[in-house]
Amino acid sequence: MSIKGNGQELYIGKQSARIRDWMYNTKNIEYDDLSKIEYSFRTLTEGGYMDFHDAYGHFERFYFPKKSNEAIQRAADYIAALYPEMEIIKHDTDDDPFYAKNIFIALISVFCLWPVGIILCWCTGKRTTKDKIVFTITILAIQISLYAFYSYWRYIEYRNAMDAMNNIVDQVQQMFR
Repeated sequence: MSIKGNGQELYIGKQSARIRDWMYNTKNIEYDDLSKIEYSFRTLTEGGYMDFHDAYGHFERFYFPKKSNEAIQRAADYIAALYPEMEIIKHDTDDDPFYAKNIFIALISVFCLWPVGIILCWCTGKRTTKDKIVFTITILAIQISLYAFYSYWRYIEYRNAMDAMNNIVDQVQQMFR
């Protein structure tokens, strides 16, 4: 069984799964080496993923779009039938608190308190380190550009005010000459 993901493709076999990325790098995942599998369906604001956890706490993540939700469910059922002792957990994003939702973190990071948004991104456990780093760099770039724009705008306003003051002073000096 093959499932198309976001820049990845997941192959489900009888003894192993393979994740191939857009650069054709392949990660082979043996079911015997796994401690559990976690997955969450793609919703409007939350990303769909399937995590393959090994016994050491590491995991490989497969991202998928909404159209692959059914195929992911079939894959989870297939693996559960082959390996009934394996723990397969379906994560429901509706059970997440509001502060762990992607849309809340993005909105608070861009419009309100960006340090709090970055902290929430790093503290909620449903993102990979790569996702967290990309999000942090993006938010920092947005905030730095907004600060630069605001600083430039304030400088232009200051210059306009100073020019107006100089014009008034020049007019007053010309009146007394």
